[in-house]
Amino acid sequence: MVPRVFCLLLLLYHFTITFASIEEAAALLKWKATFQNQNNSLLASWTLSHPAAAKNSSSHDPCRDWYRVNCFNGRINRLNISNSGVIGTLHDFPFSSLLFLEYVDLSMNNLSGHIPAEIGKLVNLVEVALDTNQLIGYIPPEIGNLINAKLFSAFSNELSGSIPNEIGKMKSLAELMLYRNNLSGSIPKSLGELTKLKILYLYVNQISGPIPAEIGKLVNLVEVDLDTNQLTGHIPSEIGNLINVNLFYAYSNKLSGPIPAEIGKMKSLVELMLNTNNLSGPIPKALGDLTELTILYLYENQFSGPIPTEIGKMKSLVKLSLQRSNLSGPIPKTLGDLTELTILHLYENQLSGTIPAEIGKLVNLIEVDIDTNQLTGHIPPEIGNLINAEGFYAYSNELSGPIPAEIGKMKSLVDLSLHNNNLSGPVPKSLANRSYSSENRELEVTCGLKIKHKLSFWPYSKSFG
Repeated sequence: MVPRVFCLLLLLYHFTITFASIEEAAALLKWKATFQNQNNSLLASWTLSHPAAAKNSSSHDPCRDWYRVNCFNGRINRLNISNSGVIGTLHDFPFSSLLFLEYVDLSMNNLSGHIPAEIGKLVNLVEVALDTNQLIGYIPPEIGNLINAKLFSAFSNELSGSIPNEIGKMKSLAELMLYRNNLSGSIPKSLGELTKLKILYLYVNQISGPIPAEIGKLVNLVEVDLDTNQLTGHIPSEIGNLINVNLFYAYSNKLSGPIPAEIGKMKSLVELMLNTNNLSGPIPKALGDLTELTILYLYENQFSGPIPTEIGKMKSLVKLSLQRSNLSGPIPKTLGDLTELTILHLYENQLSGTIPAEIGKLVNLIEVDIDTNQLTGHIPPEIGNLINAEGFYAYSNELSGPIPAEIGKMKSLVDLSLHNNNLSGPVPKSLANRSYSSENRELEVTCGLKIKHKLSFWPYSKSFG
């Protein structure tokens, strides 16, 4: 008797979950019927009367035969139609019928219109990808109901309005990607509640206001990108709590005030870009504690004072750009300790003193730009060690003395600009007699010497990018 009851219950369970999946499938078909491109071949299998049904009744089963639809226990739990050429909206998406959905990826289609508030009904969602569509309007506050979501991706749309405060309820979030939209308003303080967050991408929007101090609560963050917005105010000192961050971008905003010394606590930083803001005050010595840093972009700010000697402790540095930042004082000799450096941009500051001989230690340099400063003294002969340098720009300074003969050792050199200085003496034979061919490019030289040796090189006019 018991086995019969068990079999009956099993049959009833199978019938129930099959009926449930068919009901969910019918709801998806209703949404599909609103698509503007009904002849989408990728979704041809989305039918409850598939031609193969005559041979195999299981072909009715959306859990087995539908394109990019997966089920668990007979309920649709995964829907991935990314890059499937869908042209439509989310207005008729069956949110109420797909309550068991855990993964939904609708990215890289041609979906337009708003994100419906009904998205908040899908409380089992773990991953939501709506990116790279043409969605408009506000992010609905009901998004806060998605308390199990680990990923929410809606970048590269045309979303507007502010990020809703309710986003702070999504306490499982590990990745939040809203970049390349038209979002405005401020970064909500409630973002500080997302303590599991690892990736925060809000770049290329119209977000204004300050970086909230609450960002310091997000101690699991690994990558933060806030660039190309309209952020104002100071960088909060709480940023020092982000000890796991390896990438922090906040360039092309309107940030002001000093860089907080606490930034030196971000020991995991590999890339730091704060360029093109209104930052002021001295560059903090604490930056020297960022020994893992490979890229440091602080250019186009309003700093004061010198380049700190502690910069020489950043021995992993590959790219250093401090141009157009109102810096004064000498080029520190400790710069010679940055032996991994390939790019050195210090141009258009108020740097004074001599070009340190230690620059000759930077044998990996590809481009050196120290033009438009107040540098004096001779060009050091150690410059000849820069055998990989393709561009060397030191024009518009107050350099004097001869061009060292060792410059002829710079065999990779393509662009050399030394004009608008007080250089004197003959052009060294090592330069004048060189074969100026390097990968079919001509060496372009402008020296501006008190000439004792006539040259007929092509003039070079630098353009800034």
